[in-house]
Amino acid sequence: MNCVRSGGNIRPKAGFRCCMAEASEFKTASGLGALHHIGLAANDRAAVVSLYRDLLGYELSHVDDVPSQQLEALVFGKGAERIEVLIPRSADSAVGRFLAKRGPGMHHLCYAVADLDAVITKLVESGVQLTDTQPVQGLFGPVVFIHPKAAHGVMIELLQPD
Repeated sequence: MNCVRSGGNIRPKAGFRCCMAEASEFKTASGLGALHHIGLAANDRAAVVSLYRDLLGYELSHVDDVPSQQLEALVFGKGAERIEVLIPRSADSAVGRFLAKRGPGMHHLCYAVADLDAVITKLVESGVQLTDTQPVQGLFGPVVFIHPKAAHGVMIELLQPD
C-alpha cells in the first residue's frame, strides 16, 4: 500500500501520491458526491440477467449498445443502487482484454461529481494518474477515470451526470 496512517490522517508514503489522502479536499473543493454505480465486467449476458434481475430482484433499467467501445452495457437498479455490467462484443475491446486478464467481476467504482473540470484540474495538479485528462461521453454524462495504479488497483470513474 502506498499510503500510511499518521495519527488520524492518511498520507502518502515518501515518493508516492495517494488520491485517498486528499479525498476530503475533492469533496469540499469540487463536489465529489455519492457512489453513482458499481461497474462489473462479464461475458455471459444471460447469466448476469438471471442473477441480478431474476434472483436478486434488481430491475434491468437500461440497456445500451456502445459500438465505440465494442460493448453492451446493462444497468440494473434497486432504489438508489445501480450496477452497470459491461459485456464485450469483441475480445479485442478494452473490456474483452480486461476479462481475459482478470476474469469476470469488479471493473470500476463510479462517483458523481458536481464539476468534472474542477475535479480533473485538482487531480492533475495533485499528480494523480488519469487514463485520459479529457472527458468522454459515458452512459450518464461526461466521465474521466482515475487509473487503477493511482487508486490501489481499483479503476475509479468520475461522472458529471447529465
